[in-house]
Amino acid sequence: MEYIIDLKSDEQSGANKLFRWYLGSVLGEINIAHNVVGRQDFLEASEKVKKAVEKAQQMLFEEAIGQVSQAISDVASSGQWAMKTLKDNNLL
Repeated sequence: MEYIIDLKSDEQSGANKLFRWYLGSVLGEINIAHNVVGRQDFLEASEKVKKAVEKAQQMLFEEAIGQVSQAISDVASSGQWAMKTLKDNNLL
């Protein structure tokens, strides 16, 4: 993601389109996870990825990267919850 900042003109435009496409795919997966599990962490991650797409459209790549980092943290929180649930039920 950070390399997009260093690109020029058409290269940056193409990379930005690819980045936004990728974020759209990530957003779809987060929404599926939220629908299945129903945890607030996934909803918060979804909102941050949406903001990242908006920032990328505005060519504010550093801000977009920050939103993605925050979304990853939200999803990681759900991973901790899942691990605890598995351990509490002696499934690990």
